[in-house]
Amino acid sequence: MKKVALLVFTVMVGLILAMVATTPSEAAFHEWISEEHNIVCETDGTCWNGDDPIRFQSSHFRNAGLFATLEQTFEQAEGEEMITRTVGIFGQWIEMENNKLWEILN
Repeated sequence: MKKVALLVFTVMVGLILAMVATTPSEAAFHEWISEEHNIVCETDGTCWNGDDPIRFQSSHFRNAGLFATLEQTFEQAEGEEMITRTVGIFGQWIEMENNKLWEILN
């Protein structure tokens, strides 16, 4: 029984260390959003969605150690808001909807 408990403990510690070591950075998010949504923002704040200019409104990045969350809001030319919500875990970004899980994680 002690060996099983030790094995479970070792696996849990290994999993937590892997999560901490592979939590994506905000820079990795910008790379991901450029590939996934074709959104690129310049250092002066100018943003593009493909060839269309969009206005950056807000951003919220949270690194919780085991995972990271990032929410960005843009305004398109027609005045419509575009919001991206993502969770970063194990080096990957996963898009999320605005639901109870998002509220808990963020």
